[in-house]
Amino acid sequence: MKIRIEDNSVRYRLRRSEVDTLAEKGSLWATTNFPEGNFTYGLQAQDGLTELRATYEEGKIILRIPKKWIETWPGSAKIGFETELKWNDAALHVLIENDFVCLDRDIASQTDQYPNPKV
Repeated sequence: MKIRIEDNSVRYRLRRSEVDTLAEKGSLWATTNFPEGNFTYGLQAQDGLTELRATYEEGKIILRIPKKWIETWPGSAKIGFETELKWNDAALHVLIENDFVCLDRDIASQTDQYPNPKV
């Protein structure tokens, strides 16, 4: 799973096996280790949700996604999920999407990515 953070935007990209794992286990986590501590980010499927949610808790970015969405995502034509979370005078853009093959890299090393629609 890859994460991209730019200003008030968070984007997760998931490989095929990661989408499958998320659907099977209900969560997916990644950690980057620093000498001062760990940075953790992940996805959690949750019953009863009707839209994406994002929180920052105890050094973790957690995107919560409706469980129904996750159950049908593997094998579907769905590319991802997107929302704009607003509160007070702020907003956070959240995007969770398939990780496509990069056309400027060795395609043979990207066997777990989704086919690039531009090919």
